Amino acid sequence: MGRASVRPPLLIQKQYFMKPLATLSLLLSSLLLFAQHNHDHTWLLGSQGNPPTPQNPRFGINIMDFNNSDLTIDRDYFEYETYITNSSMSSAGGELLFFSNGCNVFNADYEIMENGTGLNPGSAYSSGNCPSNGSAVSNGMMALPLPGNEISYYIFHNATETGTGVFNPYVAKLYVSLVDMEKNNGLGAVTDKNVTVIADTLASPIQAVKHENGTDWWVVLGSSNSNRYFKVFFTENGVEQIDTQRIGGIPNPFYDGGSQSCFSPDGTMYARYVAEQGVYLFDFDRSSGELSNYRELYFVDTIPTGTFGGLALSSNSRFLYVCNTINLWQFDLQAADIQASRTVVGEYDGYKYLDLFRTLFFNMRLAPDCKIYMPSLNGSNIFHVIHSPNEPGAACDFRQHEFVLPAVNSASIPNFPNYRLDTPYPVCDSTIQLVTSSSSVQAPNTKVMVWPNPASGQVSVKLPYLVKGKAVWRLFNQVGQVVEMEELANGQWPTEISVASLPDGIYFWEVALDARRLDSGKLIISK
Repeated sequence: MGRASVRPPLLIQKQYFMKPLATLSLLLSSLLLFAQHNHDHTWLLGSQGNPPTPQNPRFGINIMDFNNSDLTIDRDYFEYETYITNSSMSSAGGELLFFSNGCNVFNADYEIMENGTGLNPGSAYSSGNCPSNGSAVSNGMMALPLPGNEISYYIFHNATETGTGVFNPYVAKLYVSLVDMEKNNGLGAVTDKNVTVIADTLASPIQAVKHENGTDWWVVLGSSNSNRYFKVFFTENGVEQIDTQRIGGIPNPFYDGGSQSCFSPDGTMYARYVAEQGVYLFDFDRSSGELSNYRELYFVDTIPTGTFGGLALSSNSRFLYVCNTINLWQFDLQAADIQASRTVVGEYDGYKYLDLFRTLFFNMRLAPDCKIYMPSLNGSNIFHVIHSPNEPGAACDFRQHEFVLPAVNSASIPNFPNYRLDTPYPVCDSTIQLVTSSSSVQAPNTKVMVWPNPASGQVSVKLPYLVKGKAVWRLFNQVGQVVEMEELANGQWPTEISVASLPDGIYFWEVALDARRLDSGKLIISK
């Protein structure tokens, strides 16, 4: 391992070598003793409407609250938008403190925080989606509490610069900005902004894991054109050191824009999705920051594998989930041959939002309820969900377009580390249940799905869950005659049924499970 040529910003080191007063330290220690480390319990994601008013119901910001043993989802109206860059920070008890879309920092009232504008300056800011639509750097931001402190927070973030071609962006700097939550009566202020930590050609995904001491942090990101990795050591003094290491494969920088990385919840492994290549998997030493035991996992046997995709690990750190836009795979990291354990657990079923936009797979995130959530690559208001990530194969229970958010979301999901590592608290709480506190939120799908409607050539029919027995779809004309009948595939894979030979008109369908009606509806055929 080598020391990077760049040095930690003097501003940060000078400012935070000072220790808090003894009384404040004692108070904070007492508070932290009882803290639950629920810094990831409030998610904010959504799209800006034109204008964002109650008369434009598809738009707004989704507020996903995992507190109080419930997942509640509400919508509010928001002048801005979250896009692929997304980070939020809650207090140790789970209450929202601030969030960011990579362009601005917003407080708990959804207003721009004092000095919170103009993150990630440069060509990406002026020519990209900023300031109103959100930055488009995949997993390019992460917020961390200053170790031993519930008042000061660091936001690590990066932005792309334009490379040799419009489709060849690269990350030129890793920045850090400081949020002080004592300012403005608890609404906070950005006191230092866009301080350069690393100036180099970097990969976009930022990820962090606790040091072995259970207090400090390693912030890790790779290079987009070499096998070099940067490890930023973050302590109560701020950024103390930056180490580098060369290990593993060299990614193609042309396809770095839609990538993702993550640590296993137990902190022992680091995985990096590399478009057109596969997954780089390493062991990680939380004491030294050393990466080792490099393995490259292939999720398909032919190239190309797809530009965009993502990955996530189950809460027991055993199963790695990897997707490109149309397939989802599971790898067993405890298997003697990890590559041979590769199992397909999901295939894109063709569902389109508003019958127009394909709900393709994208980045994933392990949530506080132990499920793995995946927004669609194209803007929509659906989430794909892995309900039981700790289970092997199909038992992981992956369900596509599982529930509908109250507002459209543009491929956004916040980026978090495991804040509860080395605490008495579990990684996640599987007893958290979805409670729909907004009338615009739909519960997990319990209906048979038939689309498109109206149909012309064929329809897709999908059961809402795995069923025991034989499920049959029947289509009736207006006088009650059966004009089409098909046995349905079990689980989340749709059955494609041709209706091309049927005349235009209104039809009625029914799905029966072992002769018991499961669901029914109307289908219009129009060619």
